[in-house]
Amino acid sequence: MPRLHWLCSPSLALVLFGTCGVAIPPAAQAQPLTTKQSVSPQPVTHYTLPPDKLRQAYRLYLISGVFFFLSTFYAWLVLWLFLRQGWMVRVRDWAERIASARILQAAVVVPTFVTVLGALTLPLNLYLHHVDRSYGLSVQGWGSWLRDWVVQLLLVALVSTLLGWILYGFLRHSPRRFWLYFWLAFIPISAFVVFIEPVAIDPLFNKFEPLQPRNPELVTQLERVIARSGIEIPPSRMFEMKASEKLTGSNAYVTGFGATKRVVVWDTAISKLTTPQIMYMFGHEIGHYVLGHLLKGFVFTLAVCFVMFYLSYLLATFLQRRWGAGWGIRSLDDWASLPLLCLAVSVLVFAVGPLLNAYGRVQEHQADQYGLEVVHGLFPDSGQVAAQSFQRLGEEWLEYPDMSPVAVFFAWDHPPIRDRVQFVLTYDPWQQGRSPEFVKTAPNLP
Repeated sequence: MPRLHWLCSPSLALVLFGTCGVAIPPAAQAQPLTTKQSVSPQPVTHYTLPPDKLRQAYRLYLISGVFFFLSTFYAWLVLWLFLRQGWMVRVRDWAERIASARILQAAVVVPTFVTVLGALTLPLNLYLHHVDRSYGLSVQGWGSWLRDWVVQLLLVALVSTLLGWILYGFLRHSPRRFWLYFWLAFIPISAFVVFIEPVAIDPLFNKFEPLQPRNPELVTQLERVIARSGIEIPPSRMFEMKASEKLTGSNAYVTGFGATKRVVVWDTAISKLTTPQIMYMFGHEIGHYVLGHLLKGFVFTLAVCFVMFYLSYLLATFLQRRWGAGWGIRSLDDWASLPLLCLAVSVLVFAVGPLLNAYGRVQEHQADQYGLEVVHGLFPDSGQVAAQSFQRLGEEWLEYPDMSPVAVFFAWDHPPIRDRVQFVLTYDPWQQGRSPEFVKTAPNLP
């Protein structure tokens, strides 16, 4: 499901090789969110961190890099144990004893599998939250975190039950083409989830309020950016997320489409960034709108899924024929094959991850460029303001400045902040007498 944030969401970012938050002392955490920086930001020439934060960033970089691979292999091990120990065979037999209708069997098998899998991988999530709290990335208490984990598990179980019932229905009626029919059914389901996510799912985990009532002056400045973009984003589509109740860093993102499309700015960004920096951040997000990144990302992901579903069919068929009898799996349309299908998909998701990340980096780079172009002339030295924004975000999330190309290749869906700072400091088509690529509005307009 494509969801293009200006910076990776913090929980995911920890896995993605060390985009983590800054350790904030208790006194700083208690400051009211309506305050701004009282001193002018220092000029930025390149992305760097002070020694104390650099040490933290390096430790997080190592932790998250190791965790990225170990957690993947651990998940594969758990799925293999489901098969090797015959756990799903017992669940299948139980479901077939208590219900004859396939939809009722799905309502037994899939939630049971999701719950057990979630419980077995819970230690990984607990460790991640421990690291978040230890490094000041999160201020969320354990009770609140556990509540979010349970809600997420219930949502996954609900959606997975529907998808599982559809998948095994196609498996029974078309063992050779089920992957194609499932892909066709997956398109409207995933589109519906993306559509309702901002209004039905996100509010389950965070509080959202209209941006204008609490920050009318900021909305006025953001409307200047909108006027340069040539699109319409009414204030009713601008929201403030109460991130400070759980997290410490700044962020913003776009989400949804059609009637649910919106721009979300975290209250931590409003508190910690200057108005010009927020304007550049907002310009970046508008870039995702104008350049059609949400739709393009959605279509690209579906195209990758098309290939991946077919390869999953080939891999799962091979595994079932080779070891299925020993695992107690009667055929691929047997409910006991669910861990096998998940294992095949998981392996292929890991394999195509670098491709999806590379595509994400291209879109984020374009949005960085669009943000520079759309705010050019609205305040002095927009390139320096953008560099200061990235510098501040890097300090907050403790992004290690010298990450290896291997880390970026495997797990980074945004360009490294080091590269983003260098780009915004050097991109200046106006000084070179060239026209900007995306925004043709003259600098003297609003």
